[in-house]
Amino acid sequence: MSQIPIIIDTDPGVDDFFCIALGCAFSDVFNLRAITTIGGNNSTDVTTQNALDILKLFRRSEVPVARGAGRYLCQEFGVPVIKFHGINGLGNAYIDHSDARIDHYKAWDKIYREAVMYDGELVVVAVGPETNLAMAFSKYPQLPSMLKKIVIMGGTLTTGNVSEYAEANIYHDAEAAKIVFESGVPIDMIGLNVTRQAPLTKAILDDITDCDPKIKDVMLELIRFRHEEAMHDAIAISSMISDDIITFKDAYTHIIDGNVEKRGMSVAEYDKVPNSRVAVDINVEEYYRIMREMLRRFNFAN
Repeated sequence: MSQIPIIIDTDPGVDDFFCIALGCAFSDVFNLRAITTIGGNNSTDVTTQNALDILKLFRRSEVPVARGAGRYLCQEFGVPVIKFHGINGLGNAYIDHSDARIDHYKAWDKIYREAVMYDGELVVVAVGPETNLAMAFSKYPQLPSMLKKIVIMGGTLTTGNVSEYAEANIYHDAEAAKIVFESGVPIDMIGLNVTRQAPLTKAILDDITDCDPKIKDVMLELIRFRHEEAMHDAIAISSMISDDIITFKDAYTHIIDGNVEKRGMSVAEYDKVPNSRVAVDINVEEYYRIMREMLRRFNFAN
């Protein structure tokens, strides 16, 4: 199986941490070309440094980190989401500081350059607001035809988490999400309707002993901080590791934007020409198997 070239576009972020972990651990599956950052869970300065620190923890500091937008398309970021991500954006867990430099390309330029290099093969795993992608499509109109697909953790086919209708990543920059869903790039949307079914509990990882203790300790601390809730972003990227995790259904998905009650709502219609595959079910045990395998792969003694 050849490696899949990917960029993770992210706002680290507790559940983003686990997404990056999977991208690093499964190096036989992924050719992790870059991390591109966006604010949301915290400021872009904080999320960018978090990305550098996470890569250092996983001994993948060779992966470039490109800083993204400092605001959403049509509004400024809100206050940091301390309740769900802690003061430092990483559940207040301590991770060694990385002195690695930020890539000299901005996020949208980095995405474009990698798309040129891997013409037709690059996959963007978007687990934050989709501001960087929308800006990339605006600057490089040819870019959509150069991407294989976008895997999105966002949206929901049921109830949201920031409103009755909307999930946070889509809600915060609904204008960007609308651009992305209308771009023509094939999209896999993994929403709250499936991710909520797979909480990540301490017991799932606790008995894994053949792994780096520092990494395990941080992961267990993050799980405790989130009260053993789902790590939504990890589920999105895991759908690329095993075809048995997510059941998809073809749909035409559109995003409601603007200052309206249903802002950020992701509406999936099944009787139109599809622009996406939306997640409708999850094999929870297969996902847990992947997470346990991920932790075992962080055994640097081997």
